[in-house]
Amino acid sequence: MEEFVLTADNYYSKEADMKYMSVHQYLDFVGHMGVHGCEEMAMAKLRGEFEQETTTAMLVGSYVDSYFEGTLEQFKQEHPECFTQKGELKASFKQAEKMIERCEKDSYFMSTMQGEKQVIMTAYLFGCEWKIKMDSYLPGKAIVDLKTSADIH
Repeated sequence: MEEFVLTADNYYSKEADMKYMSVHQYLDFVGHMGVHGCEEMAMAKLRGEFEQETTTAMLVGSYVDSYFEGTLEQFKQEHPECFTQKGELKASFKQAEKMIERCEKDSYFMSTMQGEKQVIMTAYLFGCEWKIKMDSYLPGKAIVDLKTSADIH
């Protein structure tokens, strides 16, 4: 049997999700703040029977991620839904631009973003294989996983 090697190209694949647990899968099973876990839905996702709808909030998070990864222009080309018919950024993505501007004003935050981007690691924890893809990795100093939020409450 051929060993499965986790890469950037297959990180989000069904094969990778079947082999490795991720924080998102874990939260699908057990839930998180204000959201109940659902084992049936989590398993349906793993089997490819259910696909989570991409929300504007998810796209805003990806927009910010892609900026710091250095792939924002590619993201914009792949997601025309970020723009109005006039070709301007929609309000949610203008807010993402403000988030980015605020981040850039914080020298400590920006120093943590100087690491290697999108580093993949695996580990055996709690009886199963886990995967992680870090937004910025500074060995021995910082692991950064960017998160955005529409409302802190």
